[in-house]
Amino acid sequence: MALVDVINLEKAFAGRSVLRGLSFDLQKGQKIGLVGPNGCGKTTLLKILAGVENADHGSVTIARTCKVSYVSQIPRLDPNETLHHQVSLVFDELHEIERQMHEAADLLGKHPSGPEHDTAMERYGHLEEHFNHMGGYDIQRKVESVLNQLGFSTEDLDRKISTLSGGQKSRAQIAQLLLEGPDLMLLDEPTNHLDLGMLDWLENALNEMPDVTLVVVSHDRYFLDSVVNEIYDVTGGQLEKFPGNYTVYTEIKAERQLSQERAYNQQQAYIAKQEEYIRRFGAGVRAMQARGRKTRLERLKDESLVGKVNRNSKNVILNLKIQKASGHDVLKAENLTKNYPGKPLWNDIHLNLQRGKRLGIIGPNGSGKTTFLNVIFGEAEPDRGHFKWGYGVVSKYFRQEHQDLILDNTIIDELQRVRITATQQELRDLAALFLFSGDTIEKKLSVLSGGERSRVAMAKLLLQPTNTILMDEPTNHLDLQTCEVLEEALDSFDGTLILVSHDRYFMDQVCDQLLALRGDGTWKLYNGSYTDYLAAVAREKADAENAKRDAEKAAKKAEHDRAAADRARVQAQQNKQKAAAGKGKVHSKYAKLGLQDVERQISETEVLIASLEGSFGNPKVAANPGAMRELRTKYDAAKMALADLMAAWEAKSAG
Repeated sequence: MALVDVINLEKAFAGRSVLRGLSFDLQKGQKIGLVGPNGCGKTTLLKILAGVENADHGSVTIARTCKVSYVSQIPRLDPNETLHHQVSLVFDELHEIERQMHEAADLLGKHPSGPEHDTAMERYGHLEEHFNHMGGYDIQRKVESVLNQLGFSTEDLDRKISTLSGGQKSRAQIAQLLLEGPDLMLLDEPTNHLDLGMLDWLENALNEMPDVTLVVVSHDRYFLDSVVNEIYDVTGGQLEKFPGNYTVYTEIKAERQLSQERAYNQQQAYIAKQEEYIRRFGAGVRAMQARGRKTRLERLKDESLVGKVNRNSKNVILNLKIQKASGHDVLKAENLTKNYPGKPLWNDIHLNLQRGKRLGIIGPNGSGKTTFLNVIFGEAEPDRGHFKWGYGVVSKYFRQEHQDLILDNTIIDELQRVRITATQQELRDLAALFLFSGDTIEKKLSVLSGGERSRVAMAKLLLQPTNTILMDEPTNHLDLQTCEVLEEALDSFDGTLILVSHDRYFMDQVCDQLLALRGDGTWKLYNGSYTDYLAAVAREKADAENAKRDAEKAAKKAEHDRAAADRARVQAQQNKQKAAAGKGKVHSKYAKLGLQDVERQISETEVLIASLEGSFGNPKVAANPGAMRELRTKYDAAKMALADLMAAWEAKSAG
């Protein structure tokens, strides 16, 4: 039985249809990624599934037993609650049981004995058993553990929600969802505001929930590759299903587009052939056949005409050829250091960046990634060390704020200002790639949102690239298709690139070096893509674990050897004391023997010991543990007997 049934869902805003007759169902354990261009209705669909918004037509049926949790882009939290209390609200049922336990405990105090005491005791025992079974005594640890993994400190737990940043509120929502343990998770851009460590942790947490159904909207392609096994593409109000993760989806979609294009071309050729026949024979002997073909052709056009695949001619205008190359050495840094009071960023960075390299800067939130860009661009001072740009370096810095924009210009005018020779159609095509179309391109920059201005600045940068580009989170505010456009554009860029990004897929496609800032002042430079970096980190971790195991093994051996040496010293001392105490004494076994008998037994015992020593080299004995133990026992006994005989011989010889 399906958890959710969606039938003929429709939704429109201001007369524009967003969702058109969507029908699908969600089964237990499905992991679905919703993709599509910005404004296609992905978030709207999530809101309808979550019951936050109503559809215009159609129905959404959710199973009665299905527990639904929804994480929105705009957090829905009580601003007056503390972080810890807000997140703990997911355990309301356990809190109610705990309250009833307190009531039962109060009754026990009021009634030390009697029927009321017995009733209260029975009730308390039943409640406590239920509370313990549901993990009630583990609530505090669970809440603090999840919040810690999502980057919250112990001091943050008592902060009011109203004092948290937007990113912290989003992370608090994720903590609630993971602790709640729903049957259906609806996530809208959950990876925003998460650093690489948090992303890895969240992916692992979701992958450890095989029975939970997941529907997620995300621009993080690496995240989609890691956690989903189906893609629903929402485009033009319709929904198309694809098996596999995001990478598989792109491959299948390309194949489908190619097949559709072939079918379109074949159909267009067929139509042209039929139209030519109708034109030639419409008034002649074959007029009747021509009219029949015309009727069939009109029916074909009305009912089953294959749509043409929309392919953007982006390569011409996005060919990032630079006017003048820099020298071979682009950036040299020595002992470059930057810290804040009580907060180490990075110490003694040594770097020699050469022309054509694509350096990605990664690290946890607050590790100083953007600060590094600001320092090398001359907008902040290092605490120590120095850096130097190479000969002929001309740089541009793409930032999320304070872009070099003329706010009184329209979008099209601002783009034209950068490349005067570009045609209006080329500029419109570029604007469309960055999600501006129709009348939107005539808007003044002053009325655009921060994200929209960032997209305009990105388009400008691509129109007039310098030989060195610095970028801070360039894929923010871009949909997946536009991210791919940017990747293709940068692929043709023959200059040097330095960028900060949380988009791991983007980094994997673009970068060939990674500077990893660790947030504690330390850093390391890795060669290769993000995938190569992950492999290197995995090797480092394995090497560290092996070294730790070897160290523990060596420590245990050293401790074992010390203990053995101590035991040997004690045994030697005891033997010495026994020998001293027993000196001159004859074992009772040999006390009545004469000197000659003792000498004879000494000779026989020495022959026995020699024979036993020879047996130790016998392969059959060596291969048999039981025979070896028996041989060792006989050998030890013979050696002990010889010692006693020698003591008896000394005593009798002296007497």
